[in-house]
Amino acid sequence: MEIEPALLAACLLIGVLVALPALQASFRRRVSREQSEVAGSFIEFAQDLRREQRRLELDHSVRIHARRLAPQEMITFDFVHDLPAPPPEVLADAAHRLGLRLKRRVAFERKMLARTASGRWRGSFAAATPAAVLLVLAWMGVTLPGAAMLLLLGIEGLGCWLLWRLARVEV
Repeated sequence: MEIEPALLAACLLIGVLVALPALQASFRRRVSREQSEVAGSFIEFAQDLRREQRRLELDHSVRIHARRLAPQEMITFDFVHDLPAPPPEVLADAAHRLGLRLKRRVAFERKMLARTASGRWRGSFAAATPAAVLLVLAWMGVTLPGAAMLLLLGIEGLGCWLLWRLARVEV
């Protein structure tokens, strides 16, 4: 049996919608790794400051990267860093606190991503099932009206949006 192009397009759209939460989770894991690296750089910078007991300059790329990843936590560090002559111990404390905050955020976010992984997997399976049923029905020669397919696409879109919301972990 020949399958209609509209049905194939609908199934492809459903597949893309089902894949969005997994892509979002993958993006969050990548950002989490970057935050972990930045946190490690800040903790290392704090240790260097305490060891040298003089003002050192933080690598400019680390500071730019940290501003992009964690603007709320950067306020205190930026304030202390931009003082005319901050004591090295105060700057080390600010850098260390920033590193620890980022590490805690990363740990929490990774825990939440791990806890929601099974739900995303089950939700993706459930979201892909109607498309598979439509393809089997088309293969068997049963056709659905266009309005029913549009309704199914709307419901699928809502379900995939809910999956995407589940995959979003904001700390």
